[in-house]
Amino acid sequence: MKKIACLGSEAFTLGFGLAGIRIFYRPEDNLLDTIEKIKKEKEIGIVIVEQELLEKLESHDRISIEDMVEPVFVPVSRESKSDNLRKLIIRSIGVDLWRD
Repeated sequence: MKKIACLGSEAFTLGFGLAGIRIFYRPEDNLLDTIEKIKKEKEIGIVIVEQELLEKLESHDRISIEDMVEPVFVPVSRESKSDNLRKLIIRSIGVDLWRD
């Protein structure tokens, strides 16, 4: 069974620890190195990642990470952004629920 991990600051990951997630990664000097390390972990299927970290990356790196299938990187922000939710739903079920 695949596990859920969390990538972010201590303040960000604290709540996920209380929710039962036990695998945490703190961003190192080079965020891409940390992400590469996570991608090599075969037991991890989902990575909840602090969106503010992804926003620091180059656009092509961020898109590449957000488009990954295994593990799936799920950006979570303190702010609610419906566009991010829309992209996640399309990736998950293949249907755009907001389409006109």
